[in-house]
Amino acid sequence: MGRIKLTSEFKKAVSQMTSVEKDKLLFRLLAKDAALVEKLTFQLLENGTSTEDRRDEISETISNDLEKYQEYFYSPGYLLLQIRSLSAEITRHVKTTKDKYGEVQLNLLMLNKTLELYNEKVIPFHPSKSRTFNEYVVKRTLKIYALLGKLHEDYLIDFKEDLQKLGAAIGSNDSMMRIAIHNMLDVNWLLKGILPDY
Repeated sequence: MGRIKLTSEFKKAVSQMTSVEKDKLLFRLLAKDAALVEKLTFQLLENGTSTEDRRDEISETISNDLEKYQEYFYSPGYLLLQIRSLSAEITRHVKTTKDKYGEVQLNLLMLNKTLELYNEKVIPFHPSKSRTFNEYVVKRTLKIYALLGKLHEDYLIDFKEDLQKLGAAIGSNDSMMRIAIHNMLDVNWLLKGILPDY
């Protein structure tokens, strides 16, 4: 259900409710919106100061979940479901905290940890079986570059090593490299730890 346009009469009527009635209504509505509750918890109870702690928690979740999943690895498709779930965690974190630096850091961690643990397992699969996974990695890498372009250029040095690691991992997977070339991702950018020239 989309957003509802509130009439001025409705707004006026709500404004005239008692503070007790408004609070009851507000709490009922908040109970239905977990993302908003999380955001308000961050802003009101944590005073917006817990960004790094929250980022560290997500980092730990990413590493632990990917390591645990090794014993259940079945195919690149199932692995993709796992990293999409972790990507959703990153998205929730960013929506809650507006942590743009963390968005880059966490996405790099997710891709690097995934390729560190699973690249050798994915490579033997026929390209048709690994295509969707490989496309996801390449497109997520392009997204990281788009996000980096919005940060101050001095932050690039913080991510240089992770970018190089990601470039080496992509370069070691022929199928992924073909998809990178097709999507105009120059792996040399990664290996040099630089921003694209566009």
